Amino acid sequence: MSQIFIGGAFRDAATSAVREVTNPANSKSIGSVAECALSDLDQAVQCAQGALAHWSSLKEDDRYTALQTVAQAVTECRAQLMDILVSEGGLTQREARASVDAALLTLRYPPAGGRPAQGSVRAIFGPSSSPILPVVRQITTALMAGDTVVVVPPFGGALANLQLAQAWASLPAGVVNIVTGDKGLAQGLAHHEGIQAISFTGSATVASALQATGRALNLVVGAADAAIVRSDANLDLAVRAVAWSRLRHGGRACMSSRRIYVDQAIASDFVTRLHEYVGLLEIDDPVHASALIGPLGSVDAAKQCENRVVKSMREGARLVLGGFRFRPSGLRGNWLQPTILADVRQGALPMREEMAGPVITVTSYADDAEVLAAVRDFADPFGLSLYGADEDELCAFAAPVEASAVWINLPQSDFVAPPLVAGRRPTYRPAYASGVLPDFYELDPLRIWSLT
Repeated sequence: MSQIFIGGAFRDAATSAVREVTNPANSKSIGSVAECALSDLDQAVQCAQGALAHWSSLKEDDRYTALQTVAQAVTECRAQLMDILVSEGGLTQREARASVDAALLTLRYPPAGGRPAQGSVRAIFGPSSSPILPVVRQITTALMAGDTVVVVPPFGGALANLQLAQAWASLPAGVVNIVTGDKGLAQGLAHHEGIQAISFTGSATVASALQATGRALNLVVGAADAAIVRSDANLDLAVRAVAWSRLRHGGRACMSSRRIYVDQAIASDFVTRLHEYVGLLEIDDPVHASALIGPLGSVDAAKQCENRVVKSMREGARLVLGGFRFRPSGLRGNWLQPTILADVRQGALPMREEMAGPVITVTSYADDAEVLAAVRDFADPFGLSLYGADEDELCAFAAPVEASAVWINLPQSDFVAPPLVAGRRPTYRPAYASGVLPDFYELDPLRIWSLT
């Protein structure tokens, strides 16, 4: 689809320039998207400005009702949207299904606006690691607050977001506008004089640059999320949870346990079981329902991750599994072997930088004081997963840690949106039966957490 979505309708971009879109699993072309010019941005912003007065004047209940119409339209194109997430984004079929269903939940149960109905024209940007879910959440939050929006979809998510535009088309013209292009286009939108606010989900580096725009910001920034596996943990449960969280979306998920701390008394056993488990996970073209791990978004991303694995080894990390680019089933895509690095020291490269690939790092610790100091050694807010025998004791252990969310005997996941309650840190506990060893690849990821 080489058209863009402005003023409630699809139209040609100002230039004929297009970018070929390739399937990251096999490098085959699947279509093209327009490379928009700055004049396209001007039109999109003007349409958003023209729709603002009417949209912001609506009662919140009316905006909610409008979003239910969007949700119905997404339901009707659910299968097509899942197919695009697989072919363009490299998501497995399980991940694509969970992403669409989580987006639908966002639309059906949107957050309240929480401020007077005097909206802004808002620019929205999302991460390529999760092509639609963060964007849908940001758009929905903005619309409920009375904003109109201009979206530049992430690399690897343009076709998916243009498919979603067919659902946004049920809203008044100009409320949602989608233009496609490179980083230069995104920068042009962020600095456009008609933009009053910006919503962004992604890296801390980009978020820092956006702060210099002087706009009102709504930032959801990937952080150094951590997991702690205590000496009394069910190791098979912890292994499955850590692997699922860290390897989702080809290891690119925004919310996953980047730092894995394991009690030194069980660290060797944990690594052995992790090796055995990850080594048997199905890696194949995501078009196959059996595939559990997909590709990276680009060949450059695969090379960068491979280089970071090598650098980590030079810093003393021990390679247990994987580490290099390869071609599963002969596929000529952007693949990196699922990788396990053990003996990763505090402050090493995998903790300083996002590996942005299917890499699990393991760091052992001696006692509670050491691991608490380690997880606090990062300024950014982070999520924390804890694994151990006593859930109440784990909650007490986490109490002094300034984590943004706590997961008890559960993997972290961005499929579940945190509650929008000021000053409240969410704690998630298992919703599956006690004593059950869950297969997180088979369970519905939207229904295995309960909030406390």
